Amino acid sequence: MNIVKKIAIGTIGLVFIGSITMAQSLEDARKAVTAEQYQKAKSLFGNLVKNQPSPENYFYYGDLYLRLNMPDSAKTVFQKGIAADDKGKFSLNYVGLGTVDLFKKDTVAAQKNFAKATADMRRKDYLEYIYIGEAYTYEPSRDLPKAFEWFEKAKENGEKDPELHIAMGNAYKTEKKNSEAVAEYQRALTLKDNLLAVEVNIGEIWTQAYNFELSESTLKGVISKDANFGPAYRALAENYYRWASAFPAKRAELLPKAKDNYSKYLDLTDRSAESQYRYLIFLFNAEDYTGLEKAATDFINSPAYNKNYILAKRFKGYAAIENKDTQAGLDALTSFVSEIDSNRVIADDYLKIGKAYADLSQDSLAILNYIKASKLDTANTEVLGTIASTYFSSKKYDKAANYYNKLSKLPKASLKDWFYLGYSNYFSYAGMVRENSKDSLAMKNTLLAADSAFNYVAVTANNIDAYLYLARVEYYLNPVNENDKVKAAYEKLIELTLAKTEQTAADKKNLVEAYSSIGAYYIKTDKQKSLESFNKALEIDPNNQQVKDAVAALKAGK
Repeated sequence: MNIVKKIAIGTIGLVFIGSITMAQSLEDARKAVTAEQYQKAKSLFGNLVKNQPSPENYFYYGDLYLRLNMPDSAKTVFQKGIAADDKGKFSLNYVGLGTVDLFKKDTVAAQKNFAKATADMRRKDYLEYIYIGEAYTYEPSRDLPKAFEWFEKAKENGEKDPELHIAMGNAYKTEKKNSEAVAEYQRALTLKDNLLAVEVNIGEIWTQAYNFELSESTLKGVISKDANFGPAYRALAENYYRWASAFPAKRAELLPKAKDNYSKYLDLTDRSAESQYRYLIFLFNAEDYTGLEKAATDFINSPAYNKNYILAKRFKGYAAIENKDTQAGLDALTSFVSEIDSNRVIADDYLKIGKAYADLSQDSLAILNYIKASKLDTANTEVLGTIASTYFSSKKYDKAANYYNKLSKLPKASLKDWFYLGYSNYFSYAGMVRENSKDSLAMKNTLLAADSAFNYVAVTANNIDAYLYLARVEYYLNPVNENDKVKAAYEKLIELTLAKTEQTAADKKNLVEAYSSIGAYYIKTDKQKSLESFNKALEIDPNNQQVKDAVAALKAGK
């Protein structure tokens, strides 16, 4: 998962339009949402439902809360909308409740509410299908294949409604299927003029595609149509930041433009709590962790902050950890995880907490959080490697071996994963020996696991270190001098090492070990070869007393 989307857990960037048949005040409220003037939109909707408590007004008010990732507030509003529907003919509030259910991972309840929403649809109705499809596009409830299933149902009667094509464009944009997204947005633009938010989304797609010049011209085109449309300035700021990141030589030129445009965006959105929160997303996307930590801290300490913006603590924690302000980051994230609903905690939260503990040399707590991350995101195989390496560095070799074994079974397992599988088992065996373990079967199985892993790396990559440890493991499995497998591994090590243009001190040490072992192999069967091997070892290490003693014994026995 893209990390900015995961940490924001919202779909603030989605756009929508109003029906021309709606009352002007409802249009104003929805336009405020499209313009990302969220505080203004809340005020307009609040007045609207007070003076005109219609189920339709309640639905779009609740929809705003969904877009702001405030499902509890949304649920309250949708329930009021259902209560206000005396005739029982407006069903979209049930779609809203179903969406809240999806946010809370209650798919059974969601299906029941969607069934209520669609039960009395007339032959030409389709809006319910569009909004059910959109229910599956929010980060907490995302299931894009299901979203498109509902959009397809809406097509039969809603093909000429731009709202359908906008919804499909948003979904494709989330999937990073840029061509399909642009095509849907363009269909919407042919059906209705002046959809500024749609044009902004197209500009954002050009940014994602690294076509920064086209994004700039597209977004400036929006501003030329409406100089007060805030989202265009936000998208332009984000474009400049990404442009600067891609072309560091232009940073001095582009970064001031980015900050200037974002400042304009904040001014046009009344510097509301929502736009300040969006600014945190912007800073994260820009990888401006110094600015993000300060902005998040200021926001959390400001009167505008409340529990609805608790995700700001996530931003602060992530940024502080990146800034090596480890304890502050850990405090922010642990506070965040303890306060937020458990179903809103994501794998990256635990990964960051784990990293912080690792940086503080608290490996046990680091591993505990890495494991939590792995359970939340089973598709993230990188965390398995993090757990394995942390166990290894903590000298918990048996547990490291367990995780390297999991890694080795993955299609993209690396040779390093395989080597450390052998390495972990090798040191795990050494620990058993040191502790005088009596479990001979476990010791043998540990060696066999190491043997298999080292053999795979040695044969696959002609790896010198793998042959070294393979030779040692083969000896431990059969500790006799006349061990053909040991000899074969050491001979391969010698061949590969001598082929190097220059031998390191470690190489020379390993050659002494290999020549000494081969010398021992031939002691009983070929004293001349044995002596030759021992002498090669002495050429490298003339003061090796053990080899000198072996040579003396050989000569004395002649």
